[in-house]
Amino acid sequence: MIALALCARPMPVHPETERIESGTVVTSDNVSIAYDRYTSGRDSVIIICPGFFNSKNNKWMQRTVGLVSPSYDVIIFDFRGHGRSGGKFTWSAKEDLDVGAVVERAKEYGYKSIGIIAFSLGAAAAVNDASKMPGIDSMVLVSCPTSFRMIDFHFWEPEMFADLKDNFDCKWEGKGARTGNIFAPKVSPINSIKRLERTPVLFIHGGKDWIIKDHHSKDLYAAKPGVKEIRIIPDGLHAERLVEFHEEAMKRLITEWFSRTLVWYNKKI
Repeated sequence: MIALALCARPMPVHPETERIESGTVVTSDNVSIAYDRYTSGRDSVIIICPGFFNSKNNKWMQRTVGLVSPSYDVIIFDFRGHGRSGGKFTWSAKEDLDVGAVVERAKEYGYKSIGIIAFSLGAAAAVNDASKMPGIDSMVLVSCPTSFRMIDFHFWEPEMFADLKDNFDCKWEGKGARTGNIFAPKVSPINSIKRLERTPVLFIHGGKDWIIKDHHSKDLYAAKPGVKEIRIIPDGLHAERLVEFHEEAMKRLITEWFSRTLVWYNKKI
């Protein structure tokens, strides 16, 4: 895939947030990962993991920051091969290392509770990371695939044009990826999710998702032990399109979930 240049732009300061800090972390395989932290000095943080082709400056990823920043500090980052991060995107083969590095940075900041909102292949990476290491207290997985090879890619469905239209409407700002070997071995989230007994997970999926059909979230929900919920938005599209077209519903689902699970659950078991 041809890499697309990303246009730099100043990041909006959300009114509920006192300041923005930018930094980088280095993964265990030596890839530099760029992140922004929106902080008001709270003791809980939500880490936002964008989907493929989206950087942290994507309009709808920034809108997702705004959904949770009134109640939590927020860290959002660029996966390898995206935005200001180094390396090449490996289609979920190594992106769990990116999530792990950002989680470790959040721990260094001293947060008492860490939640994750993750989209599409970013959700796959988040699941694979959470299955290997403790420290993630609650998760919201949006349009998560069961495995990379099972992604549906129904390009002929009209809902695909909503994604294409958004790319043109934003003039490709916050879009683009530098990609690596698509055939690299990958761990499937459907296997990783079985090890998340202690981490509450909310699955959110659009009923009209053209690329990752809602059976993926239904199968992941069935496989996950412990505390879990699933919400299918009947006319919802893929990943960040749910924020675009169902912002209030997404805000309600996400904030209610974290208010119930982020702090108390892991302290009681």
